[in-house]
Amino acid sequence: MKLFSISKSLIIGMSVMVSMVLTMNTAGAEGTASQAVSVIFDGIKSPLSAGYPYAENGITMIPFRIISGKLGTQSSWNAATKVLTLKQKENNIILTVGSSYAKVNGVPTALGAKVVQKDGMTMIPLTVVSDLLGAEVEVDELIQSVHIHTPGKELGKLDDFGRKIRTTNLPKNYKDYPYILEDIPNEMYEMKNTINYVAKEADTGAKLYATKEVTSEGIAKVINRMNIGYNLRLSVDYKTINPASFAREVFKYENQSVSIREDDIRKYAEWVKKNRIQIEGSIDPEPSVMYYPGTGDYRVRSKFRFRINSFTEYKDLILDEYFSTTHYMNNERLKKGVWYEGYADIAVSTNYYNGDPFKHMTVDALSSLFENSIMYEVK
Repeated sequence: MKLFSISKSLIIGMSVMVSMVLTMNTAGAEGTASQAVSVIFDGIKSPLSAGYPYAENGITMIPFRIISGKLGTQSSWNAATKVLTLKQKENNIILTVGSSYAKVNGVPTALGAKVVQKDGMTMIPLTVVSDLLGAEVEVDELIQSVHIHTPGKELGKLDDFGRKIRTTNLPKNYKDYPYILEDIPNEMYEMKNTINYVAKEADTGAKLYATKEVTSEGIAKVINRMNIGYNLRLSVDYKTINPASFAREVFKYENQSVSIREDDIRKYAEWVKKNRIQIEGSIDPEPSVMYYPGTGDYRVRSKFRFRINSFTEYKDLILDEYFSTTHYMNNERLKKGVWYEGYADIAVSTNYYNGDPFKHMTVDALSSLFENSIMYEVK
């Protein structure tokens, strides 16, 4: 645990209290209405699954399930009228799907955004949690995360990203990691690596994190670039995409070693328009599950979720060098309109070698959701 000696300075120093706005840097992802946001409630991160938190028009929306039964609240749901009633001590709060106002003890109160239903979940503006329910809320702009804390509650041992560390029910290979988190299943930890440490210079995450070279701040910056890069890759719409600007933005968040890569990305975007491709999705990289396979790049294990909504020809649907060579292209084809979730080891690299390798490290052009991954069809 030598690496993480800065305690909560990463979280608090980069946070903005009370502000509910996350400025999503997704220029070039034309037509993208919303982007995934990480929400950490009392040290537990909300999973990237149906009804995940997102930012839209500068407002963070969270599924009500995250706070259901917490913060001293009781709730009731009227499916016929789509009204959610919350009771907290002397306060009675009424939220209605489609309305941007709540009634607090009968008084209309602006929320800043409408209560909506998405993926079968009731999504509420984060202002409900901070302004109406009195939770402590911090926004971390760098890694696009929101921290919600029950006032006065002791959380125990946390990592530098505000998440609870567990010491029981550990994965078989727990020694490969700097620590084990409560909100990550053992399946993610025990997934095989891209190269199972057979390369001469390969290092486990635990070994990497024990060095002075790797810091929380440096890894946070890498995670930020990964999120932006994959938000662009997995948020394409043939109706609105501009091939030139899309290529420019995507390439900005990739290793800059091969300039012809931008032209390849532009050709893909042109194919998106021609083939009427629409995709939505995002990744959730885990900073502590990183390793060096000895191949010149690093791997960051990431949860992913995506859905291909439209295409004419099943060909080159995703900006991913491994898609066309895997069984998802040739045998078990991905279905249209179906969500897929899983874990993938995303390659990150840099062509700058002037001291801190993480200062410029970003998505490798050959990074893939299909090279080394576990993938499930969401039923």
